[in-house]
Amino acid sequence: MALTLAKINLVPRASRVRLQARQACCTSAASAASSSALLELPVLAFPNKDATTDERTTFARSLVRTAHEIGFFYLAVDDDDGVRARVLESTLEFFALPLEEKLESDYRQSPAFRGYMRDGVENTAGNPDRREQIEFGVEAHARELESTSEFYERLIGPNVWPPNPKTLRRDVEAFLAHMDFVSREVMKYLAIGLELEAQYFDATFGDSPNVQMKICKYPPTSHEEFGVGAHTDSGYLSLLLQDDVGGLQVKISDEWIDAPPIPGTLVVNLGEMLQLATSGYLLATPHRVKNCSDQARYSVPYFFNPRLDFSVSPIDLAPGLVWRRPRPSIEAVRATDSHGVAANSLISCYGANAFKSLARSHPDVMKRHHSDLIVQPDGRIVRR
Repeated sequence: MALTLAKINLVPRASRVRLQARQACCTSAASAASSSALLELPVLAFPNKDATTDERTTFARSLVRTAHEIGFFYLAVDDDDGVRARVLESTLEFFALPLEEKLESDYRQSPAFRGYMRDGVENTAGNPDRREQIEFGVEAHARELESTSEFYERLIGPNVWPPNPKTLRRDVEAFLAHMDFVSREVMKYLAIGLELEAQYFDATFGDSPNVQMKICKYPPTSHEEFGVGAHTDSGYLSLLLQDDVGGLQVKISDEWIDAPPIPGTLVVNLGEMLQLATSGYLLATPHRVKNCSDQARYSVPYFFNPRLDFSVSPIDLAPGLVWRRPRPSIEAVRATDSHGVAANSLISCYGANAFKSLARSHPDVMKRHHSDLIVQPDGRIVRR
């Protein structure tokens, strides 16, 4: 289905919500009382289709300033076609199935790291995540690989579609198309706000961006457990659809604050590879999930990343861009402890970096399908 601005009906307004920066849910009252500062998390919305060039530029500058200072924001996008509502409905239906039915799409059968993962299978920084999920990507035929093929080409392949609910594949594919459009709009305005050509990032993604999507269920957990532990996303752009339960927490100014659901919005954040491309100007912000409610939390994260063979190099930033926080060294930007490995570092080739992240999170798939490869402590992938 072709998507247009009119079809999605992007909201022609921008507003802000004021949230109290507090030690987020599941912490002691004493700790919470120590946090009284107020922070503003922005709620942004694309200019409408009739906006002037000046209005678009103003929005782009606001977007980039937010991405520079916070790295997290809400994006108001109407769901007139019901795409997001339907994918959440199918998500709830899938996770209501008996475990044996869900395991029919078990991820261990996929060399491309796709499929169903039960609670505790995926890990963050070596600690099991308290969530169950299905991982999806771009639907494609697996390639016939040769000895000279790049190892990250193994990420190209089909999804593992569960037989039930019957609506799931339709709803996931509609959501993927919807989010592709929204993501490209975000990247366009980031380019404008960085004083680049509007189409600057087109070559980064091309016609074959490396897209990942999950449908997730987080059970209620104890005060000590995390649905997913603190981490920064490794790619370029992340967009989150969440239900009304909440549990997402963001680290801002050394404080963990809640990012509660706001109807009609997606939560957007930036990844380490985009931070690297901008020499640290755009910020990859740590976040985590802690479901302290008495009910399950459902969410649909979407990751819009470069084509696999894209090599990230520093963008020549405009001299007029103002740094409103300390400027990091390129060594600090390239270093990452997102997998709990001190020697870990970002790899310029996006595909290699993506494969490394999945390999560390899913050792069972590595043993079953990629036993000829080893992940080195610094993140490099080598053949045995």
